[in-house]
Amino acid sequence: MENRLYQRIPIQVSATVITEQGERIEVVAVDLSSEGLGIECSTRQRNTITPSGSFLRNGKLLELLVEFKLYDEVNALSKNTVKCRVVFSRRLSSEQCKIGFRFVDIDDEFHERLIQLIDRAKMLNISRK
Repeated sequence: MENRLYQRIPIQVSATVITEQGERIEVVAVDLSSEGLGIECSTRQRNTITPSGSFLRNGKLLELLVEFKLYDEVNALSKNTVKCRVVFSRRLSSEQCKIGFRFVDIDDEFHERLIQLIDRAKMLNISRK
């Protein structure tokens, strides 16, 4: 059993990582918590986002923007652009990588939407068992 501080839910949504140089990289968000998200990308994309997997700049965690869409309280898709810190970067295979992001400075309204979304997903998962 996973022992995490924040409950994660699996998702499959398109996301865009915006590098320090302003380059936009299309990836897939694969999990979400109230504090961050995980993406999967190709090794080439990972090397652009975090060169050779390094996510430290001048001794600090790299901060980037990530855009993704989530359903809001009226079931409409809304675009979210969030400042994130890269907290890990690892290879899943020779061609595939996963990068973990932690949200930085998110507003209370967005944070509450994330908690509600995760709670709904957990309830749906429980009712399917």
